[in-house]
Amino acid sequence: MNITSGINQSVVGDLVKAFAEATNDVVNEIKQEYGLDTGNFKNGGAWDIRFRRIKQIALENKLLVLTKRRGIWSFVCVLNEITGDLYVFTKEKNLDIVIKNLGNKKIHYFHAFTSLNSGPVELDNQQTSLFSTLPEDYETKRIQEAQKILGEEYPLVNQVIFIVAQEEDRKIVGVEAKLYNRFFELLDVENWSSFVPEEQYGNILVLDEEVIDNTESVTVIPKVKQSIKKRKTYFENDIATKKQEKEDLIEEENS
Repeated sequence: MNITSGINQSVVGDLVKAFAEATNDVVNEIKQEYGLDTGNFKNGGAWDIRFRRIKQIALENKLLVLTKRRGIWSFVCVLNEITGDLYVFTKEKNLDIVIKNLGNKKIHYFHAFTSLNSGPVELDNQQTSLFSTLPEDYETKRIQEAQKILGEEYPLVNQVIFIVAQEEDRKIVGVEAKLYNRFFELLDVENWSSFVPEEQYGNILVLDEEVIDNTESVTVIPKVKQSIKKRKTYFENDIATKKQEKEDLIEEENS
């Protein structure tokens, strides 16, 4: 069992870019337009922006987009109907926490999804101790949860592949595709970091309040707004005029 990359590399690249590209510019614009002073929405809003871009790329390439809900959280994943590969997008820190909580009473939807993956199991002593203490009906509950979340698409899924973003200073710097077995042992991994856009300069925003901290790497160079150009030119000219007036005054005093 492995990651077969059942979609071509150009589509992989487009999906990675959609996932990894900056979101802070759009979040800031929304914050300004709707007067959302606290910015509490920015984390969920950033994911909405990512999911929208991922959905667009998937539809353009005739991949099935699944919008699912787990509790109060809604998410988008992508299914390749030909191979049965379901692509789920997450960040490394979040995935690490979920993996550590495997076996707890509360079943995360990642736990449910990995129940669809098979493969050889190689447990060390610590893992053997852990899984020997799991309730007998735990596996059944995971499968039931996966069925509940996926609904009518459940029979179409052969394996679940996690598209995992690595972050540094709140910027996505790498992306890997990871395949786990039902015990969250890593079976296969592909490094897709070459598709992550290089960091570039972002939009210039003039805000009355503090700018929201960058949550992602900036990837495009937008044109500077004309109003900002005019303001910059005005201040430059004003400074130059005052400087000249000061020099003229000094010259008069010395004459």
